[in-house]
Amino acid sequence: EAVRNRMYFNAKGKIDYDTVVAATGGDALAAGAVLDYFNDFMDGLCTGFYTDADGFWDYGIDLSMKSFMQAKLLRAMLRFQP
Repeated sequence: EAVRNRMYFNAKGKIDYDTVVAATGGDALAAGAVLDYFNDFMDGLCTGFYTDADGFWDYGIDLSMKSFMQAKLLRAMLRFQP
């Protein structure tokens, strides 16, 4: 189990090829590692002014856009042919 966890998270913070291949094969831990790797990048893309559920303008991370981007990334991982 420790070796398996080391495969998903290495010390440099970069995601390795084996993790990407495992994610494309449907491994949930590997898919989570890929989502974690791109989390800050998606936060940056989803930050700005948006309308909240009550219709008011707010500045911050648009969580509905972020979840949409995460779903698109998961679908792309499952379609990817390594």
